[in-house]
Amino acid sequence: MHGISSGIATSMDTFLKDVKFALRMVRQAPGFSIVAIVTLALGIGANTAMFSVVRTVLMRPLPFPEPDRIMAVGSTNNSKTISSDSLPDFLDDRARNKSFEHLAMYFTSDKTLTGTGDPLHIQATVVSAGFFETLGVRPALGRTFTLEEEQPGQHVTILSDSMWHSRFGGDPKIIGRTVGIDGRSYVVVGVMPAGFEFPIESSPRDLWITYSRYAEKDMPDDTPITTQRGAHFIQMVGRLKPGVSPLQAQAEMSGIVQSLAQQYPDTNSRRTGAIVNPQLEALVGETRPALLILLAAVAFVLMIACANIANLLLARSTGRTREIAIRAALGADRFRIIRQLITESIVLAVAGAALGSALASWAVTLLVRLYPSNLPRLAQVSIDAPVLFFTIGITFFSAIASGLFPALDISRTNIEQALRQGGRAGLGVKHKRIRASLVIAETALGMLLLVGAGLLIRSYQRLNRVEPGFSPQGIATANFDLPSSRYDNDKSDRFVRDLLRNLRAQPGVLDVAGVSQLPMGNNHASVSFDIEGKNIPQANRPVADIVSATEHYFETMKIPLLQGRTFDERDQRKSNQVTIVSRSFAEKYFPGENPVGKHIQPGATDSPGPEPWREIVGVVGDVHAAGLSVAPEPTYYVPYPQLIWGAPTIVVRSAASESMVVPEIRNVVHSMDGEIPLFDTRSMDDLMALSIGRERFQTVLLCCFAGIALLLTAVGLYGVMAYLVGQRTREIGIRMALGASRRDVLSMVMGSGTRLAIIGLVLGAIGGLALTRFMQSMLYQVRTHDPLTFAIVAFVLGSVALFASYIPARRAANVDPMVALRYD
Repeated sequence: MHGISSGIATSMDTFLKDVKFALRMVRQAPGFSIVAIVTLALGIGANTAMFSVVRTVLMRPLPFPEPDRIMAVGSTNNSKTISSDSLPDFLDDRARNKSFEHLAMYFTSDKTLTGTGDPLHIQATVVSAGFFETLGVRPALGRTFTLEEEQPGQHVTILSDSMWHSRFGGDPKIIGRTVGIDGRSYVVVGVMPAGFEFPIESSPRDLWITYSRYAEKDMPDDTPITTQRGAHFIQMVGRLKPGVSPLQAQAEMSGIVQSLAQQYPDTNSRRTGAIVNPQLEALVGETRPALLILLAAVAFVLMIACANIANLLLARSTGRTREIAIRAALGADRFRIIRQLITESIVLAVAGAALGSALASWAVTLLVRLYPSNLPRLAQVSIDAPVLFFTIGITFFSAIASGLFPALDISRTNIEQALRQGGRAGLGVKHKRIRASLVIAETALGMLLLVGAGLLIRSYQRLNRVEPGFSPQGIATANFDLPSSRYDNDKSDRFVRDLLRNLRAQPGVLDVAGVSQLPMGNNHASVSFDIEGKNIPQANRPVADIVSATEHYFETMKIPLLQGRTFDERDQRKSNQVTIVSRSFAEKYFPGENPVGKHIQPGATDSPGPEPWREIVGVVGDVHAAGLSVAPEPTYYVPYPQLIWGAPTIVVRSAASESMVVPEIRNVVHSMDGEIPLFDTRSMDDLMALSIGRERFQTVLLCCFAGIALLLTAVGLYGVMAYLVGQRTREIGIRMALGASRRDVLSMVMGSGTRLAIIGLVLGAIGGLALTRFMQSMLYQVRTHDPLTFAIVAFVLGSVALFASYIPARRAANVDPMVALRYD
């Protein structure tokens, strides 16, 4: 035992001596050390910051017990895409399935909280009983919902911890207290723990309620949503029973979906199966491939940095051959020499990691700012313990990757030859080949990153050139709630009409309107319809997006009128039922015809009785409603007075800025009803920017990584050429003494650098053709093998390589032959 302890002590003593010697070598070459540390800091810092985002978004488990059993459950339709479900379908799914321990539904809804001070707009989640049991979370106070509280008239709520503290002062006697939600009294039955959040979105929920309100009738002839099997708008989440796999659950749920399609063909015939995925996968969605590609890109940056350090170490080793030879002559074996040189690399890497960690902390803050607010788990991004372990890992990887080849190479030094030559000779052809290979690898990796960045830039440019179908400049938007307890459809119609008239009278307002679904938003509605004279069966009716809009909407948004007219004062609640269709709607359903004057029957109404037939009175231009990268969908518009689905979003076109318009809107709304809060106020330009936020985020990041790679590649090539010029100074002097011109020397040296660059460019282009195909989902109307992008990148990188070679070449061409001949 004593021998083992003695051996450990000896090893530690030797290691500490190696570290002290390495620190002394770092101090002796401050220029080299600073360049090496900064280079590694860039690579390590960028990797640490990017990994913190990837880990938080993609890898961190959901904060619930046994999160791998929590599944997102949905239906698939004829086009194999995932769609939402209806409340009646959910009730059947819950009753029939045997795979889930709990199955719950949820959807989000804007509400107004009253009775606790000024009216407050809140974000609520409407859920079924068993929702919290599905997630495996208990309230901090009180209880969860019961099955009886899904029934009409059962108005109960559970508060979030933040709402409990901010609005109710953390009152421990909150359970049993009554609060006002949309003008109705709700009893508080629970408070969730701090940090609980579901659904996990950029805007946390304020409270949860059951769907009992949606099972009620406000009028005797009303049809509650709980009986509307064709109203697909809810999401489902389930907790698998122990031992049940997602595939088994999916097979069972698909059978239930197909059974319901046979039982209810009019509403469910388009549903072909079910999809059961881990909730985490459903949360990150399309974010996963983009983040993984960015992580791979930043890994390439680290590899280029390591190649650069290896080149620096190789160059430095030229002057250390005598030192290494003396140490070997005094008895140091090859392993001892390699260990000392690797220790020096580790010291540099640790210093680079320390600086890189500071850079990473700053970079994470920057990433969070760049990260689109509509992407998931934004607030959770941080540098935590796993990220620090990752940093330690890549630090030692960097040390080994950058120091191993130089250490192995210099440890092979011929002792006798090195002592005889005084350590001033180069390390031979093999040494030069290693350095050249590292530069080629750097250039190839740089080509890969630049091609990826170039493709994203081209894609982003094309996306920015897409005409949205309306003019966003000068548009301010605002939302408000009209509590159904105080505003029936007739009162809502009068309120909105008066509000628009009052806003139109405000100074600087050019026009104003209201709309149910704002372009570039996330609340799109699709409804089936029949076409006059075709008598299409309910199950086969086409589906298109439906929008409810007030008069002046098309004029305010500057959506062009192509045929007929827009909505005006004629289109009131009790007047002739009309609709306006988009260009793509007209071309798809009335090809080669004039649709104006024809009739369709949408399967939507806000009044009891059958859905009315509507006359098409106009055709307008297409609008990219779901985002610039999404093709416009066939859409039909209905006058707001004739289809009232809650309060519309207000859109105001003004000569003034949004910051000046919003207070005017708030004052007008407050003067009309002091209990109606205004919320989600933003400009249309902001909504446009948000709609392409993901594309901007990935483009900016990959361009930053490519820029770092370009800089490191240029530095690496410059270092190699400067080293070669230094090694060939005597040869260059002899050539010039024998008659070689400056131009000949310039061509010779630049030719060496150009050859390395060309080989790297060719290998990088081949790698780009193979790897960029994984970027297709990130691109808009750009092919992954776009020849123009490859040509531009090759030109840029080639030009940088030529410039990096030119500086040492010019120094070589200016060598005085007499001085060079004396160089040894």
